[in-house]
Amino acid sequence: MLLTLIFLSVLLSVNPVILLEAGEKLNPSHKSMVFIPPGTYLMGSDNNQGYQTCLDYNKTCKKKWFLDEQPAHTVKLDGFHIDIYEITQEEFDRVMGKTPSEYKGSNRPVDNVTWFEAREYCKQLGKLLPTEAEWERAARGKNNFIFSWGNEADSGKANFCDTHCKKRWKADQFDDGFPYTAPVGSFPSNDYGLFDMAGNVYEWVNDWHDEDYYQNSPRENPRGPESGKKKVMRGGSWINYPTGIRPADRTDSKPSARMDFVGFRCAL
Repeated sequence: MLLTLIFLSVLLSVNPVILLEAGEKLNPSHKSMVFIPPGTYLMGSDNNQGYQTCLDYNKTCKKKWFLDEQPAHTVKLDGFHIDIYEITQEEFDRVMGKTPSEYKGSNRPVDNVTWFEAREYCKQLGKLLPTEAEWERAARGKNNFIFSWGNEADSGKANFCDTHCKKRWKADQFDDGFPYTAPVGSFPSNDYGLFDMAGNVYEWVNDWHDEDYYQNSPRENPRGPESGKKKVMRGGSWINYPTGIRPADRTDSKPSARMDFVGFRCAL
């Protein structure tokens, strides 16, 4: 490993633009990011995946809650880089000079942050918020499971609503050890080497939300509707039941909203 890092360091000092395999870190020009290679993947869900998963773990479910993630459709994306971790409170404070978080901790994800603040943070670093399509590609990893790790909920894989929730759910035997946010990287990464793409805090993405967008979404590098009233949030959080932490799950909120279960990461 050390020899490999030395080799990459020498190579990058000569030519900083090199192609890497999926999941490799590009250092130093994209420190703490992972490169997701160009390619196609199946975005969204079909066969009432969200509703069926909801029935497995929740007491109340409605099919209409999951219509905006249908139909599943093939999307082709250019390669991009995305942060390995959710932005921490320490990182946010260093750039923005403040931390609005409800649940304090330098290595906990920043929460209570608006979409505008998230976008500005990324801009200050020469980055962007990921598009919704980029985010889902990164969250899915190299497979097409219901969850980023497989087809069954597992409290050892992500920080989501479990025994600590005020409203218990069917499978209340789950316990991930954190009643609220967890320090970033507390759970295993997906197979791209990305942490907390499921649970912990929701993540703002760049796109406006439209519940019918998938019906006519562009098949190459979709960037969402040109306008709207609410922005998309992805990944679920510590307040969500398992169905909300699936890569396909979509939700939205006003870009000016502050919520103690919403943060972000940047892309490039």
